[in-house]
Amino acid sequence: MESRKLQKTGGSTLIVSLPKKWIKKNKLDAGSEVKLLKQPDGTISIDPGQSDPSKKIATVKCNDEENQHLFRNLIGTYLAGSTEIKVVGSPRLTVKERKTIRKFSASVIGLEIIEEEATQAILIDMSNPGALPFRTAIKRLYKIVSAMYNDSILILEGSEDLAADVVDRDTEADKLQWFIERQFNMMLENSSLSRPLQASSFEGVVYSNVARYLERIADHACRLAEIGYVAGLIPGRKMLPLAKDAGKIMENSMKSFINNDPRKATVVIDKGKKTIQKAQKYFENRYKKEMEHPLEFSIAMDAIVRTIAYSTDISEAAINYSAKIGNK
Repeated sequence: MESRKLQKTGGSTLIVSLPKKWIKKNKLDAGSEVKLLKQPDGTISIDPGQSDPSKKIATVKCNDEENQHLFRNLIGTYLAGSTEIKVVGSPRLTVKERKTIRKFSASVIGLEIIEEEATQAILIDMSNPGALPFRTAIKRLYKIVSAMYNDSILILEGSEDLAADVVDRDTEADKLQWFIERQFNMMLENSSLSRPLQASSFEGVVYSNVARYLERIADHACRLAEIGYVAGLIPGRKMLPLAKDAGKIMENSMKSFINNDPRKATVVIDKGKKTIQKAQKYFENRYKKEMEHPLEFSIAMDAIVRTIAYSTDISEAAINYSAKIGNK
């Protein structure tokens, strides 16, 4: 970081000089107009205004790659904050590649196919960064994940028909988590997005991490849903109360984060540690006796314990957030 002193001119006006290398790099001169951007954390950034910083174009070449690799490459390009993606065939786009491109477009928020030719396809970002700020996106993601987990508990109680629906909703959770991570990466490259996203870069880090924790809880809700009915048949019935405790811990961890309540977060962390110990002890005692469904029992208990662990991670994020931001 470079420091510069304020200088007084004209009796009352304060001025500060700009670094010479930065001036040359952005091709500025006396009389050039720059934009001053006030950030949520009180700092000011300077935009040279020579180009549109929000526009980022990327090209993805297929090169006869497997479809799974193409999908992953497209997701990586999306997360990097690209606002226009050109997918180029080698030499033409195959039917499978076109299907993968359509699947990708349906799996993310904002990018739409606006041109599709024999040799290439172009996707453009139609979303407005300010339309879904971090806080709003996190709340939506939590509602999806919470509903998924609560339905997985119902499956443990015998509602087997809900399993497919829980798994289907994981796609929506992935969409929002990818979107939040993408917004954060875009904000790192373009500080002017802090205003529409209503967050500083530090807050962006926290929201991105919490989104990742929620998405992983969603994955474990899917695992629980897929084997939940069989696991629910296991005698002993202590698994169900533990699963419900995990759901309550997740709920309270999100309350501590959304409400900026570090005291509640500390209580949640302590409760989480005790519940994990309780679950591990139950697993060790029960697994030796469980001969009919050992795999399902193991998967279910692992999903419950990991749900608690990620929930306590959210509470730790709440404490760190509060220490940095205070009662914002």
